[in-house]
Amino acid sequence: MTELADVLPFPNPGVKLIEEDDLVSVWEEVFEPGIATPPHRHTCDYVAMFPEGGELTITHVAGELEEYTFLNGSVAELPTESGKQRFEFAPGTMVRSRVSASGTAHVALNEGSEPVRMILIELKKLR
Repeated sequence: MTELADVLPFPNPGVKLIEEDDLVSVWEEVFEPGIATPPHRHTCDYVAMFPEGGELTITHVAGELEEYTFLNGSVAELPTESGKQRFEFAPGTMVRSRVSASGTAHVALNEGSEPVRMILIELKKLR
């Protein structure tokens, strides 16, 4: 398995910063069909919103696993290879991810046929 410190931190190239202050960073990312993100490391809890819905496959690559809580909308877990999680999100779905203090790293892949837009709100840790 990859070492967490070897994985570049989020955001990925092409991710757009919408707004940022001392408490949150708000990002927009579009996952094109068949194109995986580079491995990336999350260090903060976050809420991800999928305005139009879509499908994503998450492959954990380092650190502790994230804990997902589905806040709104509906999510179906789809079959996939071992070690991966594949989700289909209904339009408007919101997911909270709890990230351990040491961080977590994964790759996201859109295996669907349409682009998937995500608005991600990083919840900065108070220092």
